[in-house]
Amino acid sequence: MVEQRIGLTDTKLTYWRPSAKGRDIYTEVVPVGTHWRMGANGSTLLELSTEATAGKFSIPAGTYSLSLIPNDGEWTLVVNTDIKGWGIYEYTADKDVARISAPVEEGEFVESMTLYWDNLSTDGGDLIVAWGKLRARYSFEVPTAKLAKANLEKAVSDPNAAWTVWRNAARYASDQGMPEAEKWAAKACELKADNWYVHYLYAQILAKNSKTKDAMKAAQASLKAGQADAKANGKSFSNEEDVQKLIGSLK
Repeated sequence: MVEQRIGLTDTKLTYWRPSAKGRDIYTEVVPVGTHWRMGANGSTLLELSTEATAGKFSIPAGTYSLSLIPNDGEWTLVVNTDIKGWGIYEYTADKDVARISAPVEEGEFVESMTLYWDNLSTDGGDLIVAWGKLRARYSFEVPTAKLAKANLEKAVSDPNAAWTVWRNAARYASDQGMPEAEKWAAKACELKADNWYVHYLYAQILAKNSKTKDAMKAAQASLKAGQADAKANGKSFSNEEDVQKLIGSLK
């Protein structure tokens, strides 16, 4: 069983691993051109907590059986909604949700069939199918930005949302270039005016939006809040250099 979070999507692969045991895999076990169950014992399963896309195919959230058609130079991964069948004995093509083709690659010998994720990013990854010296990779994409935006909008719609919710939402929105960043940062400043960082973040966002004059005011508010907090605690403002640098860039 392989569990992997990709962005905000949880994936789970469940499969049994046949071994080569000295056999010529692609003549004795999996003849080229045949539809193979891609595993042993129960069906190989892929569970997705959100929708995903693979090539031209959109795959809704859910659990699917995976099987393989290994042709010369190209393997086709079959994604099917029947998860109760034993392998492909009860397979019917009308339950397919995707047939994804990928070129065959050669690599180090793998004794037992292996499935794993590679080239992971916040927006997707490659599902690798490897056995013997051959393998194929299937690229999946997940809607992380869409999911994150929906989660943020839900969080800030709470009338009792804490200032930290607005701060975190503004920071993520700024990193992702979302237009809501400025509004959310302003709300964080309103709720927590004595926090240096919310003003600092707001100033950065305003500067990015070419609102230099307003950015300067926010940066100065950040400096004032940071110095006041440090003085109240008998310490120096450890982030003053960063704030001063921002102020200097806005002059």
